[in-house]
Amino acid sequence: MAIFSPQTVKAIRSRFWYVAEDSGGRSRIFFDNAAGSLVLKRAHAVIEQYARLSSYGGGYFPDASVVDHLMERARQSVATLLNAPSPASIFTGESATAVLKRLAEAILPSLPDGSTLIVSATDHNANIDPWRRMAEQLASKRFDVKQVTFSPTTGTADLDHLESLLDEHVGLVAVSHASNVLGAENPIVEIRHLLDQKAPEALLIVDGVHFIPHGPADVQALGVDAYVFSSYKIFAQRGTCFAYASDRVLRLPHYRLTPAPDAPPESWEWGFRNPADLAPIAEVVQYLAWLGQRCFPSASTEDRRDLQQCVRRGQTAIRQYEHELVRAMLDGVGHTPGLLAIDGITVYGAQHPTTIHLKEPTFSFNIKGLPSDNVEKILWDQYRIAVRAGDHYARETLNHLGITDCVRASLAHYNTIEEVEKFLMAVQQIARHEHRRR
Repeated sequence: MAIFSPQTVKAIRSRFWYVAEDSGGRSRIFFDNAAGSLVLKRAHAVIEQYARLSSYGGGYFPDASVVDHLMERARQSVATLLNAPSPASIFTGESATAVLKRLAEAILPSLPDGSTLIVSATDHNANIDPWRRMAEQLASKRFDVKQVTFSPTTGTADLDHLESLLDEHVGLVAVSHASNVLGAENPIVEIRHLLDQKAPEALLIVDGVHFIPHGPADVQALGVDAYVFSSYKIFAQRGTCFAYASDRVLRLPHYRLTPAPDAPPESWEWGFRNPADLAPIAEVVQYLAWLGQRCFPSASTEDRRDLQQCVRRGQTAIRQYEHELVRAMLDGVGHTPGLLAIDGITVYGAQHPTTIHLKEPTFSFNIKGLPSDNVEKILWDQYRIAVRAGDHYARETLNHLGITDCVRASLAHYNTIEEVEKFLMAVQQIARHEHRRR
């Protein structure tokens, strides 16, 4: 039985802006979620509410206390979302790109000379470039930066290759929780296990930006030293990033203004965040809890433990439903063939039934004979389907695939099987037309 009833799908879609039409009132199918999810209506409402505040925290008067409480609630919400050991392990930043750079500037000077740094070919460049460039700036430390490849059949980091790179000199492994091109979940627990065996002192830094809207991320179970995600990828707005960091990372010397707090997490934050940017994450967590209660009615939210359980159930329900979307996209809907069966299409990433459980609803492909930006334009102009073409800021992934660009259709749990069918019919027609033209 489907995890989402038709009534639940309708209730979900009613909670987001522009789920069936864009800001200009044009009917559309939105398959560009990897570039930024749709915004939860409640998340938008609290942005408007708190944008009226001119104060920031730390003052004696009431509005300053409101902001202090808001910051505390935001940290607690992220700690609930990630199962972080404490809200004090959560800090904010402008973007995942900025925070990962900040982490590189703090971590690399602390590592022994001659350390090996391992990055992943599955990653967005935001989790590759900071480590490489900081290593170049610290040339006297003689860091050796290596890259772990990925399996074309699964789209995940190659554990055998990673194991061959590991020894006691490895100081850090930076990897995404899921690839924003291949749409595949990296085996973070297994990576941590390999590190514990062969490089126990190595730090594990995870870019969670692409994974965070698709399933539960438990930083304690994963064994990560840092986990970074952006709010605009999980149903909120641009301009805010949240990061979990372990005590080992938080204690490292790092840049801060002299009068700024000298204790984490505030010491990691440059300037004071806009209160309106912090408010939405609590609404996102409440939404996930609502979804968990709706799909698993025995759940309650009486205390933080109950809330966390409801959030996990909501994330689990999303994951189960999105696997239905994955199967439909790859295998087809009714008499409409899936991407794997349409002539002239090359699909990148997990395809085999044994690896589908690692697949997020993100599908990168090319149509033979058609530039990716042409496909993007045709899908919008003729079918009103929003996808994205390009390198998706994942140059290393595309280099590994031997391509320079691709079309990416990325779904979320508010998308439907009916939308998948319309997309597949459109892609089939485009591929057939191009085949006849040749």
